Amino acid sequence: MSTQQHTRPNSSNATAGLVGVSILLALALATYGYRMYTRMRPVFKLTAPDYLVTVALTCELVTISLLFRTIQLGVSGYDEYITPANMITIGKLFFGLGLVGFWASSLARMSIGCMLLYFPVSRAWKVTLVVLIAIQAIMPLGANIFTLLQCRPIRAQWEPVPGAVCWSVNVSQIYGYVYAGFGTASDMIFAIMPVHLFWTLHRPLLERMLGIVLMGFGAIALLASLMKIAHISAWKPREPQFRDWVPLLWWYRVEEIGLIMAACVPFLKPVMERALQGLGASRFRFRTIGLRTVKDGDAEGTSDSRGTTLLAGTTLSSERTKSSGGVTVSQV
Repeated sequence: MSTQQHTRPNSSNATAGLVGVSILLALALATYGYRMYTRMRPVFKLTAPDYLVTVALTCELVTISLLFRTIQLGVSGYDEYITPANMITIGKLFFGLGLVGFWASSLARMSIGCMLLYFPVSRAWKVTLVVLIAIQAIMPLGANIFTLLQCRPIRAQWEPVPGAVCWSVNVSQIYGYVYAGFGTASDMIFAIMPVHLFWTLHRPLLERMLGIVLMGFGAIALLASLMKIAHISAWKPREPQFRDWVPLLWWYRVEEIGLIMAACVPFLKPVMERALQGLGASRFRFRTIGLRTVKDGDAEGTSDSRGTTLLAGTTLSSERTKSSGGVTVSQV
């Protein structure tokens, strides 16, 4: 505290994370902006995944703002340099950060899951996606309840209260590991599932590979989630060791921003296609062949086009299936 003798330099361990997270946030804002542009122009066509990622980004901006404020108050330095008043303020900010931050990651996963539902998936995959989306809705609710129940009275989480009763550090850490485990498993599934979905689409190989790479940005969130688990041991609520929390706080933000990017980057697909064409790759082309005697082919071709077109945010090529008895055939 401020009344103690200062035996260590007043240094910060937040610089590297501040730079990295700021760059990722700027990229996420850019990709989100492009996604919204393609979804609203020339025709307004926002759907549930768009609204979910919008709320996720809003929660992330609130979370980042609260975290930046705690850094300004000295959370990344040694505790003896933090005044008692600032200690209480930091505790309040962390309380708010905990309530909002979990929603950013869960809503981003829900956006990805809802987007994948537009693809021609089997019933088993669809049920899996629906269950995962439901779990993501429950997880932040559980985290908020946990946050509210940690101490009685609640204000004991950020200031000394005589006679207050709080859960032990071990209980809090166990919950942190369990929550992080669910998050990591979800990130892994959302990172792997697009590979299967894109590979089974009736599309040119190059286009499928491009879709896999773009959806693969979820791997950033998966890596961050693993690093988060490695740092949870430093999280000791109600013990003034804020400097040790900083790496964990940054990895939480990397995971959240990575998920938002994973939900938005696939909408850059038309831009990447044009870039590949500029490098000499063949243009992705589609044409309709009438097969009046085969009705199942139409449904299959249309569903593939529907899923990939939604993902790109715009038509992948100038040709669309226009005849009721046609099958979309891909050419490179």
